[in-house]
Amino acid sequence: MTRALRTPPTPAPRPADPEDGHGRNLLLLWAGQFVNTAGLMMLVPIMPFYLRQIGTSGVAETQTWAGVAIAAPALALTVATPLWGRLGDRIGRKWMVVRALLGLAVAMVVMATAGSPLLLVAGRLLQGTLGGVVEAAAAFAGSAGSDEKRGSSLGKSFSATAAGALAGPIAGGLFVGSGGLPQLMLVIAGAATALAAASAVGLREPAREPATTGGGETAARPRRRPSVREVPGAAALALAAIAAYFGVYGLIPVYAEHVEGIVAERGGASLWVGVLHSVMWGATLLGSFWWGKRNDLTGRPVRTFTLSAGGCAASIAVVALPLDPYAMIPLRLVQGFCFAALAQSLFLHFSKHAPADHKSAFVSTANSYLLIGQSAGPLLAGPLVGLMPVPGAVLVMAGACALGCLLALTPSAGEKHSRDVNAAEDVDELTRPIPAVASSRNGVAIAPFRGWRSTQQHLHALAGRHATPWNETRSAGGTLAEWQRSGRIIRDRRPALYAYEQFGPHGTLRGVVASVHLDSGLLPHQDVIPDHVQRLTDVMEHHRANLDPALLGFSGDGRTAACVDDAAQRPPVTEALAHDGQTHRLWPITDHLQQDQIIAELDDRAAFIADGHHRHAAARQHRRAAHAAGLGPGPWDHFPALLVDVTTTPMSLAPVHRVLPHLDPRQALHMASTRFRVTRMQGEIADWTAMLKHHAKHGPAYVLATPRGGFLLTAPQPRFLDAALEGTPAALRTMDVAILDAALLDHVWQIPDRPGHIDYEPNPHAALRVVRDSGGVAVLTAPPTQQDLTSAATSGIRLPPRSTSFGPKPHPGLVFRTFDDR
Repeated sequence: MTRALRTPPTPAPRPADPEDGHGRNLLLLWAGQFVNTAGLMMLVPIMPFYLRQIGTSGVAETQTWAGVAIAAPALALTVATPLWGRLGDRIGRKWMVVRALLGLAVAMVVMATAGSPLLLVAGRLLQGTLGGVVEAAAAFAGSAGSDEKRGSSLGKSFSATAAGALAGPIAGGLFVGSGGLPQLMLVIAGAATALAAASAVGLREPAREPATTGGGETAARPRRRPSVREVPGAAALALAAIAAYFGVYGLIPVYAEHVEGIVAERGGASLWVGVLHSVMWGATLLGSFWWGKRNDLTGRPVRTFTLSAGGCAASIAVVALPLDPYAMIPLRLVQGFCFAALAQSLFLHFSKHAPADHKSAFVSTANSYLLIGQSAGPLLAGPLVGLMPVPGAVLVMAGACALGCLLALTPSAGEKHSRDVNAAEDVDELTRPIPAVASSRNGVAIAPFRGWRSTQQHLHALAGRHATPWNETRSAGGTLAEWQRSGRIIRDRRPALYAYEQFGPHGTLRGVVASVHLDSGLLPHQDVIPDHVQRLTDVMEHHRANLDPALLGFSGDGRTAACVDDAAQRPPVTEALAHDGQTHRLWPITDHLQQDQIIAELDDRAAFIADGHHRHAAARQHRRAAHAAGLGPGPWDHFPALLVDVTTTPMSLAPVHRVLPHLDPRQALHMASTRFRVTRMQGEIADWTAMLKHHAKHGPAYVLATPRGGFLLTAPQPRFLDAALEGTPAALRTMDVAILDAALLDHVWQIPDRPGHIDYEPNPHAALRVVRDSGGVAVLTAPPTQQDLTSAATSGIRLPPRSTSFGPKPHPGLVFRTFDDR
């Protein structure tokens, strides 16, 4: 390994290791949030009962004070949280946790000694103004610890909130009947004080991250500030969020009166209110994971919001009936489960349509809509109970949720699936449409073939895995033959071209699977790794079959697309739902007229190898061996490929990142700083890729991902770059991926070009996870531009191996081509 020539130009103090004290941090934050949430939630469901103990009388008066007391923390929190957040950015988030715990202790003492409803409300206002433990702890967890574990830390923090929300109402219900609630509040105040002291001593916050090393960044030009109003359906969703949360939180003070009217014993009523409230929170905890996964799969969070608001409305409306408390349990389960989707779906929609550097502002604005409803619901619930019977007030809250559902219907109807959104706008994936390929005199020669297809029973048994005979263990030497004998794959009787379609959260792809002659006009754009080509060749020779179809793009005139559209009108012969949510379908095209149309369209058009360079090279190597053995022309002269007309079905392009498992992170960073400007990055990996995309527009840019965080590498020294790229074709000298291989990997770090020293990963999250788990570093890069790929392909210049990742990729194992095909 080359020694560093010099230290970074502007060295900064080494930040504390984010893993130092991570377990202790998590334990203190968990305990603080549990105590805070239990103290907050133990009063909420039984607020009317406690208010009667300290002086209210009559339903209307009690309900009015209950609404004010329940809404008070949210109102105060809405105003105070931004102010505390800015102070935390200045003095450190650790002290915001300490401050919030001490504020909670003060508020609990005030509430415990309150002899009137007014003093209780004052304590609740203090709880929102001085407290905010959950918000402070979340901010700390979001800045401390490694980026890869940040989601886990926040998830565990949420488990403390849920645990407190479950335990608090039960404890409050038990103690309010015996008159011991003030003593319980004092216990919580003492616990909060002890935790504040422990946090002041025990919490370890990373050092404040420096702006840059090696030179400052150019200030951005003033530009128009993005507006939340630009989010699709923003106005309707703002009103929908207010209405839905108005209904859910307005039900809380009404619910206690409703349960008391059903349960004969007042002490039993308070216990039942606590139990039913905890049941709802338990369902909320479980439902949050399910709704999050559903949003990822469907890509339609507004539709999720609409469905969940409707579910809340229905479950609340049924509560108005004079039901037995046991019958209310399933209703509370449904309400809690649906409630779990509201906030996260709203945040996801606003975040998805926010600029990369304004996501927090957009999400905060969305949260303010929820807080308005959360405050207004309890405030107005009390007067409502004085004006109408309790069941009527319950129906009003159900109506508010139904209004939220109706308001969200219009933006939901116009919501595009994530597969329909231009991939260039997806910051996490950094994808871009591929260019059309110019025509060539040497077109693509294709032919139908008798494919082996997986049966539906076999696909179900695979449970959506991308599995083929050669994916299974190497000991399964006769796997393909075994699949053929067992009937897990069947062969079509007639030669066919295969119409193929996939759709889902990762995009849409349509094309034709055909047998492509290896002498066709195919335009590769990147080099291959010889060892990998040899391994694939060995697999082909062993199984006497081609591997999975390559992915080719061409610019057509619509004839192939029309044939695929016609085939898609029939039921598919093969259909599979993969683990990633993509649906894959296959139809054989056996009509000779349609086959001739497709063959004629491709005969005078070149095709761009989007994915499958190694499979193409392995097929050519296998053909050379067959011809050298005197076998002559045969099925080895073809290989299967999915041909996609990019004028009708654009593909997307993403970078392939490098993982260097044996490179020491400290040494890698130090050596890179001698040739590049190094900037310590903040935020999470989505923020890193967004910043990378921005800087890549202006010159070479990379993210060096280490177990300690991310570092942006920009502005390489011109003389160094000229020397490192000496002999490199002009078409490659401006490509980030070529500069990465020539400058960083070869010259700066001198990574051996041997298996095991460089791994390739298209998913930046997966690349970072490897680094966190196994050490080393990952280098994140941006994809080449359309002009770069066109220039390289048409000039016959190859990019380094594994430079790009086109997609979405076809599902392996849907159709096989064996060498006995004639």
